[in-house]
Amino acid sequence: MTTTPLLHSIQSSTQILGIGRSSLYGLIADKKIYTVKIGRRTLIPDQEILRYIKSLIPPQHKTIDAGVER
Repeated sequence: MTTTPLLHSIQSSTQILGIGRSSLYGLIADKKIYTVKIGRRTLIPDQEILRYIKSLIPPQHKTIDAGVER
């Protein structure tokens, strides 16, 4: 059984998101991704990465329920 870490380093966060360090630091500076500090380390909570990814997905304007458009 594998478990996902609750906090990710900057390096692992870039790998998860598929972006570079500069892009990640830009998102942090723009307050699009929030971080926590433990000692000198900057870490990103797993839930924050998931929240950011979900924010990139546009809301659905149409839903189809049982073949009926709304």
